Amino acid sequence: MSNIDWFGVWSNGLWILGLAIALAAVSYADWRRRLRRPPLTLRQALGKPSFQAAWSAGLLLFCAGLALTSDIWWQTAAWAALALAFLYLGGSALLQARRGVS
Repeated sequence: MSNIDWFGVWSNGLWILGLAIALAAVSYADWRRRLRRPPLTLRQALGKPSFQAAWSAGLLLFCAGLALTSDIWWQTAAWAALALAFLYLGGSALLQARRGVS
């Protein structure tokens, strides 16, 4: 028999993956902004819908992972509410990015 808590491994891996995606989105946006001529400011690059969609996806996974690891009901509800907010923000940013709105 295995004594490994697979649900705990999966739920903790979920929030770690979410933070990795959020960090990768910031790094990619910073790299892309420096390639443009003239270069964008970091604020302009972080305001792009494509960045906002990736950032929101990472934070959605982060909040979902923390909601799954919480033992207190109100913390679970708060993390789940934040996850739903990031789902909405990411979805609207993805729609803007697909429409070509800059």
